[in-house]
Amino acid sequence: MKLFILYFLLIGSAFSDVGNFILDSEKTLYIVDGDSISLQMRIKGIDTPEITQTCEKTQYQIIDCGQLSKEYLKRLLREIPGRLLITPIEIGHYHRVLVRVYKGDIDIGKSMVESGMAYSYKNTYRKEEELAKSKKVGFWGFYKPPIKPHKYRKTNKYR
Repeated sequence: MKLFILYFLLIGSAFSDVGNFILDSEKTLYIVDGDSISLQMRIKGIDTPEITQTCEKTQYQIIDCGQLSKEYLKRLLREIPGRLLITPIEIGHYHRVLVRVYKGDIDIGKSMVESGMAYSYKNTYRKEEELAKSKKVGFWGFYKPPIKPHKYRKTNKYR
């Protein structure tokens, strides 16, 4: 709960320097109750398996790669010491706010790619992805890593 409160305090101050955003409220905002909204954001520079996406950890073990990536992000945010800093960058293609996320001095998007829990999006973290593949960390150590999320989304319309 403390992380949740800190997150919203920081996001408010982060937006004060950037200016106004025009958002598509139907896709970007979730109405929690009469006086609370939740804003959907995406970490710029990475793409992770969709929550419904599976992969083969071993030849005989299929796992939920999307869920694994989600849990890894939660763990990073919980365990890395320091303050959470969320910097809005731009509004993305699907009307989501694209952000950079730091915990202390750690770039969370970069950490996700280095750990083999995310793909680099548009070569933002290409070197980190190549290193993760060569070290076989995270998904890259699996029998069959997940297909790239954008390919998965094309054949699995679930939104």
